[in-house]
Amino acid sequence: MHHLLKKALEYDLEEIRLLSMAARTAPPPVRQALLGIIKEEAQDAEFWNTLYACCGEPYKKPPCPDPDGMYPPGGYYPYQKDAEKEKKE
Repeated sequence: MHHLLKKALEYDLEEIRLLSMAARTAPPPVRQALLGIIKEEAQDAEFWNTLYACCGEPYKKPPCPDPDGMYPPGGYYPYQKDAEKEKKE
């Protein structure tokens, strides 16, 4: 899925590039219309970028090392009751 998000972002950025090239040489009324379209494309690109940042492959969280996901890795759990106290209770 992350490759589709990246591709959508790339398409929007390419559209912005092409529209800005056209806006450079366009007369003022046409330039104004193109800038409005560029603004919409930039908003779309921002959306795809946010989605890619949250769901993209480079930002996936590593799996939790504990199978039940209850404790962080390591042997010290500050809120875990002492095993000896649990046996007495």
